[in-house]
Amino acid sequence: MSTYPKIPDPETYQRLLTNLRQTRLEIEEFNLELAEINALLAEQLRNQRLNRVQNYLKQMKHQS
Repeated sequence: MSTYPKIPDPETYQRLLTNLRQTRLEIEEFNLELAEINALLAEQLRNQRLNRVQNYLKQMKHQS
């Protein structure tokens, strides 16, 4: 004999659905915040690389 999951009553169903939607939005918010942090870190790394290249070029210019 197989057992089937019990379908919740409408009130419980609505409460669970509301909680699921809220959780999905919270996860989306968190992912957007992570994307922002990632973009800021990428910009910092790019600026560091640019500064290193520019400093190297300045040193080469002064040596010649």
